[in-house]
Amino acid sequence: MPDTATDDLGPVLRDLAYGRLAQTRAKLANSPETREFLELGLQLLRDDLIGHTGPDFETGIRSKLFESVSRERILQRAEEADRDRPNPKVLTVNMFRYRWERKDRYTEDLISYLFRPAPQGRHFAEMAATTHRLIPRASFAELVRTLADAEVRTVLEDPLVSLQSTVQSAMPNHPRVREFCQAHLDHLMPRWADLYVRITDAYGLRLKAGFTWLDVALMFNAVVEGELTWSRVAARSVLSGGGTVVSTAILAILSSVLDDARDFADCYAVAK
Repeated sequence: MPDTATDDLGPVLRDLAYGRLAQTRAKLANSPETREFLELGLQLLRDDLIGHTGPDFETGIRSKLFESVSRERILQRAEEADRDRPNPKVLTVNMFRYRWERKDRYTEDLISYLFRPAPQGRHFAEMAATTHRLIPRASFAELVRTLADAEVRTVLEDPLVSLQSTVQSAMPNHPRVREFCQAHLDHLMPRWADLYVRITDAYGLRLKAGFTWLDVALMFNAVVEGELTWSRVAARSVLSGGGTVVSTAILAILSSVLDDARDFADCYAVAK
């Protein structure tokens, strides 16, 4: 189970302990039991929607996306997990009911938890740290290829992102999904743009007039998202020259938007 200890779930969980005092809700939001209930719900969703190991709903006109994530299955999964723990957490039905008296409130908080911004922020921080380690010893082309392929590989291996993509496709107009996508554009894309500025500054490269680094970040994001969409259902594509689609496409974009489109393989960081 991922480390979520640094996430503040107070602003995230809007249906938790609905109607109770704000102080009570804030305390419950970051309790280990609340996190465990939500992580178990995500586990069930991953099994049912991605692993296809859960119930198969054949009839009815209602959306079945969250139908299988019942309180009973969550508590059963918790009991199974406790068998392998030296210190069992012992989640109970009363604990669940105290937090969510109705299943639809739990479902809404589960969606909010799935689309909380903290994991994206941690992923960006990891990629930025990798970038700064690579700059002193890699050519610009090597850096771009390494980072582009690492981004796609890391995201493809992240079950949380796969689940986000599934739910986002199924529920594009859900308020939490729309908030997540807007936050990606408003807050995360500018951070990527700033990182690209630091990278190109290190290599003595400059952007052509008429473009901004936010433009470039949006183009890169579109390329990565396209590669991710294809790679989730098929093997990653390799071009005839041996490069991956995403790294080759990003280098092609850079060749058209940078002032000095020299051979990036010969471009190393400028000593400062």
